Amino acid sequence: MTMFPGCRLALPVLALLMLLPACSGPAGSGFVNRTADDYCALSDRSTLFLIDRTTTFDADDQALLMESLGGVVDKLQTGDRIIIATISDHYSRTRRLANACKPGCPDAGGVVDEIMGSCSTMKAKQDQQQFMGSLAGSLREIINTAEDASGSDIIRTIGHWTGSASAEPYTNIIIYSDMLENSDMIAWRKFSSLPEDELMEIVAEHSAGARTPGTGIRVIGYGRLHDQARSPLPSALDAKLRGFWTRYFFEGGGQVEFSARTDG
Repeated sequence: MTMFPGCRLALPVLALLMLLPACSGPAGSGFVNRTADDYCALSDRSTLFLIDRTTTFDADDQALLMESLGGVVDKLQTGDRIIIATISDHYSRTRRLANACKPGCPDAGGVVDEIMGSCSTMKAKQDQQQFMGSLAGSLREIINTAEDASGSDIIRTIGHWTGSASAEPYTNIIIYSDMLENSDMIAWRKFSSLPEDELMEIVAEHSAGARTPGTGIRVIGYGRLHDQARSPLPSALDAKLRGFWTRYFFEGGGQVEFSARTDG
């Protein structure tokens, strides 16, 4: 039987190429980064970053807010989603400033994945620059001026963003706020004086609880009063309010920590 030159080599190579798609793992199974939304398929982790617009941002606050966001973004892995939203005087006026997933190509699982992978690293780098620029722009819009609001509807805003039973709970929640509730549901006078049990009863009556099973919550910017001097919270009031927020998130299934930084 006469064979054409090179056939003995070509047939095994052809067979190998036909088998490659079946052998490649998830990392190299044909992921293509055509649009920014494609990266979201690479991870089921998500972070909610809430910014209290009823708090006046001085220069230190602005620097801390930008530093905090930078620390959060640095910890994101490829495909992780970040949502940035505002806290206002009423939960219905919350605004979503950003909703995006961190760009990047999945790690190759070996030679087969290197051959079959279709993710453009150049495009991923360009998309990551746009991703960072978009997040920075969303903050730049709000940090220079605070809302002229007489109240701060923190509890119901958190409930609004976390309360959906049909959505997967957030992996992490970062809240940049003084956490001083002052709304038509619970005025500051009541929030600062009522016992914890009574406050939780009001929350339950309004179905304003947080749904945070397994979520890590970090509060940044806590510890100051509403007054113009932004005086430190008296120790007794500080302990009382920490106790309420700890219980609020715990009953939703999460754990909260109060911090001045996101990397500490």
